[in-house]
Amino acid sequence: MTVSRTIFGRFPTSGWLALWLLSAACGGDELPTAETLEKVGSTDGQSTPAGGFLPAPLAVVVKAADGSPVPRAEVRWSVSSGTGAVLSDSVTLSDGDGRAEVMVRLGPTAGSYGVRAALKAREDRRVSFSLTATEPPVLSAMTPADFRGGDTIRLSGSNLGPEAQAFIGGHPARIVGSSGGTSISVVAPPCLVPGAVKVRVEIRSASSNELSGNYQASTAPVRLAVGDYASLVPASVAGCAVFPPAGLDTVEYLITPQAVSGKAGDSTTYRLRGDSVATVTTKLGIEGQELPFAVVFHDALRQREAEMAGLPRPAFEPSAAPAASPPGIGSRRTFRVCNKLDCNKSEDFSTVLAEVHYVGERAVIYQDVEAPPGGFTSEDFRQLGALFDQELYGVATRAFGAESDVDRNGVVFILFTPVVNRLTPKEQCSQAFVTGFFFSIDIDPAFAKDERSNKAEVFYAIVPDSAGTVTCQHRVSSVKRFVPVTFIHEFQHMISFYQHVMLRGGRSAEELWLNEAMSHLAEELGGFHFLALGDQRKFSDFVIGNLFNAYKYLQDPGARFVFPKAGQGTLEERGAAWLFLRWIVDQFGDEVVRRLSETSLTGVANVERATGEPIERLLAQWFLANWVSDLPGFSPQPRLKYRKWSFRSVYRSLHTQSPTNFPRPFPLVPDSFFGGQFQVSGVLRAGSGEYVRVIQLPSQKGFALQFTDGLGAPLTGVPARLNIIRVK
Repeated sequence: MTVSRTIFGRFPTSGWLALWLLSAACGGDELPTAETLEKVGSTDGQSTPAGGFLPAPLAVVVKAADGSPVPRAEVRWSVSSGTGAVLSDSVTLSDGDGRAEVMVRLGPTAGSYGVRAALKAREDRRVSFSLTATEPPVLSAMTPADFRGGDTIRLSGSNLGPEAQAFIGGHPARIVGSSGGTSISVVAPPCLVPGAVKVRVEIRSASSNELSGNYQASTAPVRLAVGDYASLVPASVAGCAVFPPAGLDTVEYLITPQAVSGKAGDSTTYRLRGDSVATVTTKLGIEGQELPFAVVFHDALRQREAEMAGLPRPAFEPSAAPAASPPGIGSRRTFRVCNKLDCNKSEDFSTVLAEVHYVGERAVIYQDVEAPPGGFTSEDFRQLGALFDQELYGVATRAFGAESDVDRNGVVFILFTPVVNRLTPKEQCSQAFVTGFFFSIDIDPAFAKDERSNKAEVFYAIVPDSAGTVTCQHRVSSVKRFVPVTFIHEFQHMISFYQHVMLRGGRSAEELWLNEAMSHLAEELGGFHFLALGDQRKFSDFVIGNLFNAYKYLQDPGARFVFPKAGQGTLEERGAAWLFLRWIVDQFGDEVVRRLSETSLTGVANVERATGEPIERLLAQWFLANWVSDLPGFSPQPRLKYRKWSFRSVYRSLHTQSPTNFPRPFPLVPDSFFGGQFQVSGVLRAGSGEYVRVIQLPSQKGFALQFTDGLGAPLTGVPARLNIIRVK
């Protein structure tokens, strides 16, 4: 609905910025109808082990008779041969480039599989994909069958390729050697529950058979090589997490107590202590923080969407063929615009008269006739329209899929109106302000006869107001810089509601944390798009908000949720959710974004299906990655790395540019202790936790850990982990 944005004009960004002028927009041509379906050849002929996901989605491009791409064309997917293959969806829509795609998990039997794609409007227009399921990994022997944490185990079998991941008792085991696909050597994780454990290997979620081993209790200290890590359940810490004396060199561990619950708002008290307490640290966190109105407004409307999703609604039939032409330059119409926080009653919606100032292929720009004087010129409207049409529309739909077209005119309306300006109280102008929003009531068939609905895809935005006659002062140049960022953020929300609720009949809109993470990812994708074009200034405009929010989160991660309750998320928690999603994309590829969007699943269930992995494992690995990804002098395992960003380098640069906004070269500074001389306590919040460095000086004695609730009792109820990695 809204995007609340802190303004970062107070620090210099000259090292990031450059000017870029866009060419003129296309003018209001009608969208063509779907005539042909072409498969993307590079996605055909893929193979994967039986029961596994294909490396990339299958993709087709829908084109008109003249060869131009057709958006929002309905493509039906079906398994034409082979048994047991599963498609991520049976129907997907083409995006702004005419591309539709589907993810495939092949069946459990090796052999040939076929998948067919056909246009709904032209069933005779179809293409076929030929796929191959290779033999899955197979385990035949394990040596030794009895082992302890830290022991090296040899797994023998077949099809144990380089992508293999090993699991012992459900916990990842580090692979330390392989031989021609017939054997791998793994290190058993420490501190598992003694007794029988299952051992298996996976390749792209294709699982081997399981072997049974016997995990033996050990009184010996946990010995981790540099780079080794473990994620321990609380019950296994007592009596196990004992570390040996240091040798001739300094030894260092990073230890992170973390709540790995996927339930929004979950929390629990905790206490982490060594065996020779000398320093006691209590983490109080931040309770009852008053949020800026802009954040409250945005989250409240997101919550309204979640409630609306459960309403009965008539079926919505997507259509790639527009039934009406977009309005022309100079034409006028009225809009109903939400004007207050509650935004429920009819009087909560202002009626405005607006005039068209730009007509493009994907967007039409209106401006309220009561906009303050001295605002946009015709050239400003042209530049903004070209930006939406030629750049942002494609970036968003390629990543998240197609938007709706309830008014059948093939365009999104962008309405600049002072009603949006008035939403922000004047006393909050220096904190954050509402720059624009989308409200699902405009596209939801449940409100097709409601006078509050504009029955069209509408993005609302503030107008320039350099004199501050409405509320906050906004120069034309400022509005031109931050409204495009807000647009792609809100466009994701529009796509999300359509894909989850309208197209697939989901009974809930996407959960707040993931919905916001996806929209902030949309901003980032916009930034990298402009960076690829050589436009440093726009890159900075689109990514700086995420970098700032993530910085604030990393300054005190234990004080924040990754999964906050609906309507309570702070900007710092948006930063956390964006970081988590960015790490997921880095690990599972860009195509995971579309899987998260084109589904009726929400929240943690959505993430687990899109990645094929449990949330507890994902959260623990991500949390360690925040510290070790680009730690100088350290080479983390691939799962503990960001690939798109080197955050230490980025934040060092921002600290140099603006030490007021970025007071440290790197925001995350764990408390440091020597050996077991510490006790840290506080609250673990869903998805988040604390960071502690434990340093052993040369020849310093070993130490043991305890991980309990705040009163020293066993930690139960909220799922938690104690993550430990040796970094030196």
